[in-house]
Amino acid sequence: MWSGIGSIMDSHKNRVKKVEAALCRTTTGAFNRIYPERNRDPLIISGSPRGGTTWIAESIARMYGSTRVLWEPLQDGNWEKEACAFGKRPRVDEGNADERKDAFFERLLCGTMVNRHTLRLNKQPEHLWSLFRNQRLIIKFVRGNGVVAYLRRRFSLPKPLIVVRHPCAVVASQLHMGQWEDHPYVADELYEAFPQIRDVVDRNASLYERLAMTWAADVLNARNSGDDVQIIHYEDVVVRRLEALRAVLHEWGWDEVPQELDSYLDRPSSSHKAWTQLQSTEAKLSRWKKDLDNKTISDILRIVHGMGVESYGEEVVPKKLI
Repeated sequence: MWSGIGSIMDSHKNRVKKVEAALCRTTTGAFNRIYPERNRDPLIISGSPRGGTTWIAESIARMYGSTRVLWEPLQDGNWEKEACAFGKRPRVDEGNADERKDAFFERLLCGTMVNRHTLRLNKQPEHLWSLFRNQRLIIKFVRGNGVVAYLRRRFSLPKPLIVVRHPCAVVASQLHMGQWEDHPYVADELYEAFPQIRDVVDRNASLYERLAMTWAADVLNARNSGDDVQIIHYEDVVVRRLEALRAVLHEWGWDEVPQELDSYLDRPSSSHKAWTQLQSTEAKLSRWKKDLDNKTISDILRIVHGMGVESYGEEVVPKKLI
């Protein structure tokens, strides 16, 4: 009996979500007609979960004076992605794109993929007001490294930005969060581009090792995107701040970096957690050294190096550019 009631309640919730999304879409479409230029050249920011993408996306959105941010369109909370059968780390290019995928991305890029998930209404209900505003559209992914280069080519977008953070920092933060048991996520197409990873990816490994495999796959997806994306290191932004973002913003049409961005970078992201260390540059970069023992650090680095990503070592900053 109780399972039947639960099914009815779930069905009701799904209907409510779809009605709510339809109302948001109708509103967005109406204001797209009022402001026909507001979705021109949307900006895309991508990276790994717990990799600093929220912090950078929110800082850049404030710099643009924009609250029009669509969040995590490839996560499971976005029911609109179900028809495309995207994996947890999809890789989309001209070889496997189809009409359904392109229609999905067109809705995203014209700002009409608006629902409780992509607007983050559960956490920040004030985001609903963004539907009515004539502001720059920003789209933020944590599963998009294998997708964003195709979006640039297919829809003639500004170069997407991919943020890369130390694998030990990412894995340590993910372990705090929990709910990661189904890793690693490695798209089939990635094995063809980087055959060496077959000898490393092991679904029977420990959780932290499997999280490291997914991190390396995320970075390989970024690397395989070539000149269609911009890649920056989280640590570079923490240390050099505006200077680290200068080339990114120049690519997006800024001759000079707005100085107010510096103060926006001082703000914690809306996704920061109780264990996040923000009191100093050193604290932001080195928390993982306290969270992980030497063996775990060594194992994580062994895996990511074995998969061909050697940008990071035991130091808190990257050894070289990716």
